[in-house]
Amino acid sequence: EQEAREANTELITSISHDIRTPLTVLMGYIEMMKEHAEGDMLMQSYIDASESTALRLKQLSDDMFKYSLAFGDTKKSVKLEEYDFITLYEQIFAEHILLLRETGYDIRTLATGDEVKEGTTVYTDAPNLMRIVDNIFSNLKKYADKSHPITITTHAENSVMALECRNKIRIDTEGAESNGIGLKTCVRLGSLVAKKFEYSVDGDFFVCRLVLDIKPPREIAE
Repeated sequence: EQEAREANTELITSISHDIRTPLTVLMGYIEMMKEHAEGDMLMQSYIDASESTALRLKQLSDDMFKYSLAFGDTKKSVKLEEYDFITLYEQIFAEHILLLRETGYDIRTLATGDEVKEGTTVYTDAPNLMRIVDNIFSNLKKYADKSHPITITTHAENSVMALECRNKIRIDTEGAESNGIGLKTCVRLGSLVAKKFEYSVDGDFFVCRLVLDIKPPREIAE
């Protein structure tokens, strides 16, 4: 059973990669054709249809890879290491917050609870933790209502750090994230690289929480 599970995961990952490679080339040719099809409305419509289909294939490929992460055996791909929490937080979150602000979103950050001192560390797998954060911000760009602020709250208490993101859901996103693979992937990875990842819908608002165990700086003995 274990061998079959591993073989299935490897097959899905390999197929996903093999599909993405020619798709990347195809998207490049489509971009070049768009530059030379100005004025020809019929040809432009064909190019637009091709681009739409290629993007759909890319999304299916991404979903396939996410499926392998969500339901396959991902433990072997997880490598836990000790990181400086403040540095890791800034590297993972700062760029995402900046990009959202530049595209018109009102991002409000709030820190509550205990003070996080310099030298505080977290034991995690940074690349897979980044996948969770990438998914969170990808969903924000797709589904968050720009007319309402997005709040990102960090709360430290008793060596536990909870990062909560709350946003109002756009009205025109009915049926979005129908398979929920991205969120299932986050829950799966959260159980391996963090304390937990959870999400819920509170009326018109979407809330997700990433909880990490943190370690205060080591005290130097006199």
